[in-house]
Amino acid sequence: MTNAHLSPHDLGVYLQGESNAVKIPYIIIGLVVLSVAILIWKTELPDIKEHTAADDKGGGSIFKERNLMLGVGGIFFYVGAQAGVTSFFIRFSKFAGAIGEKDAAGLLGLAMLGFMIGRFFGTFLMRFISPVKILIAYSVVNCLLLMLAFTLRGNLAVYAIMGVPFFMSIMFPTIFSLSIRGLGEKTKKGSSLLIMGIVGGAVIPLLLGRVSDATNIRVAYLVPIICFAYILYFAFTNIRVKNIEQVAGH
Repeated sequence: MTNAHLSPHDLGVYLQGESNAVKIPYIIIGLVVLSVAILIWKTELPDIKEHTAADDKGGGSIFKERNLMLGVGGIFFYVGAQAGVTSFFIRFSKFAGAIGEKDAAGLLGLAMLGFMIGRFFGTFLMRFISPVKILIAYSVVNCLLLMLAFTLRGNLAVYAIMGVPFFMSIMFPTIFSLSIRGLGEKTKKGSSLLIMGIVGGAVIPLLLGRVSDATNIRVAYLVPIICFAYILYFAFTNIRVKNIEQVAGH
């Protein structure tokens, strides 16, 4: 029976049920955002100092900074992957594991909780391990999880996707910090370009949706592998960097 054949009362009950199905995950997401906001508020951010001409490493166009340009791509693909993985999670859960929308929404909330936990755990881990090495490891793990989601069947595929946000958690601030490293007086312009890279959050989900429509949502979840593979490449270009000054971020 379609919505058009429901009585006004039944339609109201149906719509209320659909609304209730997404309340809990959005409350959890709101708490995650609030927690990150508090973390940023309590974090002592480094001052960005304007360097003199003598301090500048050579001048020239900001677009000639190869590492920065690679970093813009890293932000583009990271935000795109994050938006794509989470936006289509409920659809994937229904297709792969026959999980209802309400239950899938609850699982998405748990996955986003994992994102928050991953941020704190990753920050702690960086005290002992190079951030670049962690970025490499997390990129590889996410590629493997997405491959598992493609090959496994049932709830196991869904659980594999749920693990992805945990390993995405440290990517934005790490990519950002690596990208602006050593820019000197170009830091502010470089930061602006990096922020523009978040347009990937609008592009990648669209591509993922097109692939899903042409094939199915399981195949579409191979698209984020390309994103994490690029982030892996970016990390390897910075493999010699031992320590970076983390910025508070996404």
